[in-house]
Amino acid sequence: METIQRIIHRLQQYRVIQTMFVVYSDRDTDNHLLSITDNLHIFQTQELMFNVLEKRIEEIEKQNLDGGLFTTFYRKEKSLKDVREDLATFVWTHVFKVVLMSMPRDSLEAKREMLSECRAYYRNDVIQLAQINEFERKYQSKDAIRWYTKPGFLFYLVNKALRSQDIWALYKFRYFIIDLCCHLEEVSSSQSFSSIRLYRGAKLNRDELEQLQIDCLISTNGFFSCSSDCNVAEMFIGIDLMTDGLSSYNRNAWQQFVLFIIDVDRRASMNTVLADVSHESELPDENEFIFNFGSTFIINDICFDNDKCIWLIQMSSSSDNIRINDQHEKYIRKYLQQTNPYIMFGHALSDINGDFGQSMIYFHRLLRTLPIDHVERPNIYYNLGRIYRFLEKFEKSLNCFRCALLLIRRLLPERIFDYCRILGGMGTVYLHLGDSERALKLLRQALILQKKSTPENHAEIPFHLNRLGHAYFKAQQYDLAFLILDSAEKFFQTKMPIDHQEYAQTLHVMGLVYRALGDDNKALISFQEALRKRYLLLGKDHPYLASTYYQLSLIHNDRAEYELALDYIQKSLNIQLIKFPHSHSALKLSRELFRSLQQHQ
Repeated sequence: METIQRIIHRLQQYRVIQTMFVVYSDRDTDNHLLSITDNLHIFQTQELMFNVLEKRIEEIEKQNLDGGLFTTFYRKEKSLKDVREDLATFVWTHVFKVVLMSMPRDSLEAKREMLSECRAYYRNDVIQLAQINEFERKYQSKDAIRWYTKPGFLFYLVNKALRSQDIWALYKFRYFIIDLCCHLEEVSSSQSFSSIRLYRGAKLNRDELEQLQIDCLISTNGFFSCSSDCNVAEMFIGIDLMTDGLSSYNRNAWQQFVLFIIDVDRRASMNTVLADVSHESELPDENEFIFNFGSTFIINDICFDNDKCIWLIQMSSSSDNIRINDQHEKYIRKYLQQTNPYIMFGHALSDINGDFGQSMIYFHRLLRTLPIDHVERPNIYYNLGRIYRFLEKFEKSLNCFRCALLLIRRLLPERIFDYCRILGGMGTVYLHLGDSERALKLLRQALILQKKSTPENHAEIPFHLNRLGHAYFKAQQYDLAFLILDSAEKFFQTKMPIDHQEYAQTLHVMGLVYRALGDDNKALISFQEALRKRYLLLGKDHPYLASTYYQLSLIHNDRAEYELALDYIQKSLNIQLIKFPHSHSALKLSRELFRSLQQHQ
């Protein structure tokens, strides 16, 4: 009995061990063993154990088919991403982090929502459910690091949410993510070490490994745990410390073992949040350090160790992202002075991710849960109006804007900023309905009020200019359209503090005007530049990209460049089929153009 206890106590020190299976025939000691740890399964016979073990192995192998970077569960999850190739995701991950950190830390609703998600995921796992119940009873913000380093549901589900790059999942775990971010920043700022070498063992799919190149700038998607002890990192990838090697793996295998060697110089990368958490960890012998999510690194060297059969990737902390981060953080914090963080989060779901369905669910839920007299209800209706407009449900859109307008009028003049946005949103709906006269009246009114009530460099002004410029284009008043769009372009070039995706809309509408005037050369240049900015600053499946792809396809079709035109229209359709309802007019137009182009094949 004592021998079993010693073994269990020793195994408890390693987070890599999630579950222990023990065959022990003495029923009287079962309860005593179970009291030692909460991840222990005891069986009376080997046959019973093997039956459960086979099912567990089958589950893990099935999940491994979707294995992704640093995880054994879902291929779509990524722990690291190349920042230079995916600037939009990198920038907006940071933006969402800023927005999350602006939300209340002690929201009971956020806690309930997170635990509900955890219980649904572990609904058949009594051990994890017991730990979730314990968290609900005992958790305090000051214990965030201890709970994160504790083997169990939090470590896996929080990083799963972050690595999936699913902003909705990120929101559901905001209760704990906010606490952990804040606590890591506090610990990091209190520690004085200037440089250190850390290690991280990981299992990568071959295709993900091949994406990592020397001089590549990468960003962590989740909280990035490392150790100052190389042996601990090697243990996590299964290196036998007695033989110093792995068994049955080679460099041609589908799954590759990687040892990251990370050099941190805090003097060169002052914004890096890195905390030595060994003093708070449930497993102090791991000598654990944690990087905050969104930390960036430069890859300095990659080589294969034939003796240990592992890849060695050397990288160092980087400050290349500081300027980009600082610009966007300053812009977002200024924006948050006029926009509630909960509203901004849902707004970003649709505007940045193009995820209209999730954004609609989010705002409808806010509408149900907030008090009837809550000051943010006008903004909820405003955002629902925008979403319904994107989906071409124009009557619903107008009804939402009317509700927003009715509610916001009671809060004037303090809420003039929101009032102007609502007027602009309503004007855009009338534009889509073909009522250019009413649209222009509302859009001009919105711009005039915005200019009167805010400084001349206010970031909302070019958005109003874009809407008005598009309205003049629709009304075939091309000279006025150019005049307004030129003002918007100059604003983006001289007054906007960041490279904003709305600048791409200015260029896109300019392309529409040039094309209407028969100048396809200038139209092509405008659309290409709009595409470049949208590709850089938006999600790769955003409907705005589809719109520009469609216009480029039209131009190349007119030039009898059918292969190029077909390529663009296929890209447009790939996005629209996912993002739009089947009855959407843009999807119908793309299908017609696609069928026409197929005849030239």
